[in-house]
Amino acid sequence: MNDYLIIDDLISQTYQEWLISLIKDENLMWHRKDSAIMDANSADPRNGFCNFHYMYECDKGGNVSPLCNAFVPMSLKVMDVVGAYNLMRMRINCVPALFQNVTQLPHIDSYVPDSWNVIYYMDDSDGETVIYNERTLNDYDYNKYLKEDNFTEMVRVEPKKGRAVVFKGDLFHASTTPSKTWRPVVNINISKNPIPQNPYSNA
Repeated sequence: MNDYLIIDDLISQTYQEWLISLIKDENLMWHRKDSAIMDANSADPRNGFCNFHYMYECDKGGNVSPLCNAFVPMSLKVMDVVGAYNLMRMRINCVPALFQNVTQLPHIDSYVPDSWNVIYYMDDSDGETVIYNERTLNDYDYNKYLKEDNFTEMVRVEPKKGRAVVFKGDLFHASTTPSKTWRPVVNINISKNPIPQNPYSNA
């Protein structure tokens, strides 16, 4: 498989609509982070705001949300595509319309070999996902790339309701803030190998 794969209509339209209805529940708990990419570099304007709903966190015991089981069938479909069946993390990221498109800070979700990131777009939006050619699985190179800040783009993926982009976990990537409407996505991290105790490059 190549470094990335785009899958349209990953799940049925009925399932798509049901998942959206779940996250519109006014009683659903969201966690606000003003520096959403990483706790460090908080002064960088690309380290922007996001609301999170955590569903599965391997370093917190697994299932952490009543919504988790509703999203698992979707994650299993992607697991079958890449042949990776260890679920590391699954969360909903939601950014409201911020009136301009700003590409956020490039980052890597984890340092786990043979891992994959999945971005599932819950609704149409205008905030692209940017996947870069640069890659690493260690802190030294991670910080070196950030300091040099000379990333080269591999692909830009436009959010489309029902679409998923699956890409290798060692690739730098970034979201883009939406300018016209909300941008709800499901962020899933999966791996082929057993999960280390501290897999995340940044929380």
